[in-house]
Amino acid sequence: MRLLYDHQAFSLQDFGGVSRYHHELLCHASWQSELAVVLSNNLYLREGRYRPRTFLPDSRLPARWRVIRYVNERASRRALRRNAFDVFHPTLLDDDYFLPLLAPERPLVVTIHDMIPALFPAHYPDRDDTTLRNILQRASRIITVSEHTRADVLRLLPVAPERVRVVYHGYTEPAGAPAAALPVPARYVLFTGSRALYKNFGCLLEALALLPAAETADLHLVCAGGGPFTGAEREQLARTGWANRAHQFGPVSDAQLSALYRGARAFVFPSEYEGFGLPILEAYGQQCPVLLSAASCFPEIARDAALYFPPDQPAALAQQLSRLLEDAPLRRQLVQLGQLRLLDFTWQHTARRTRAVYEEALQEARPGAAATLSSTPLPALKL
Repeated sequence: MRLLYDHQAFSLQDFGGVSRYHHELLCHASWQSELAVVLSNNLYLREGRYRPRTFLPDSRLPARWRVIRYVNERASRRALRRNAFDVFHPTLLDDDYFLPLLAPERPLVVTIHDMIPALFPAHYPDRDDTTLRNILQRASRIITVSEHTRADVLRLLPVAPERVRVVYHGYTEPAGAPAAALPVPARYVLFTGSRALYKNFGCLLEALALLPAAETADLHLVCAGGGPFTGAEREQLARTGWANRAHQFGPVSDAQLSALYRGARAFVFPSEYEGFGLPILEAYGQQCPVLLSAASCFPEIARDAALYFPPDQPAALAQQLSRLLEDAPLRRQLVQLGQLRLLDFTWQHTARRTRAVYEEALQEARPGAAATLSSTPLPALKL
């Protein structure tokens, strides 16, 4: 079976959950793959089989994104016109450029990672579902990354339930050189990723301010990624008395992020909504106790391997965080449960389940095709 993946996530993301997902599929594939990418600054592609050329990787010039996208879209269009693949899987659903180029007999499989723009329309005033709906109308199969996201898709989009399959993400222990030590305090709570909008970072700051003084004398807050603190965040940190105990690092490497999880007293994920919540698995992998909002897919993914709080109640978060900070046996129990839960999430399993979806789509499009899947090598990409 021959798969074609397009450029979009690897053109737009230097790192991030969507490009990580597709990179892991490529790494663990039991099928032949073509990645229609010529230029990319994506960190995940710098090792392994797919190594496109970088383009001004250390520059902040906006024009570099336009150049990368232009070159890679040309490569993706050429690959679609060659028609030398069995199934097409675009890496993002922001652009339907491929629809006129995709031969009718070629199945289209797409992945929906979340329904955040539809669920938080106030944060996305320019949202237009037309492109997504056009793509889904053509799609043979739709992959969602959790049962909760599947339910959102079926509730919010005009798709048939029999076309939607759930395939969870996986976790792989980061490899590579040891991390350069970050100047972190001895005792800290960890927050990772973006802090904007529905990520609910303000709830964590309000909760920290409610902790008893005896518990917070030497406690700090470490934020990995997400950019420098904004003016509004600095004001809230000052108002809550945490301005001198909040530290932002980033961007950080996978090895540095792993070290931050290992050293944290707890990882707090207060987000109001996620499609899957990959940082939960990252924390489990580094034996870090996890505290989650009782929202969206979090109970589905973590089950009993986390403490929970209502996402709109800082006092409840403060109470649970206080338990976690003061109860060493509870932390050990959560770490053990996290290790057991992690066994259910591997990229090998993700790849096997994804292959089954591809084969379903191919069998439906060309009955008998899945039994005689082509093994013809794919042509190399050329500029």
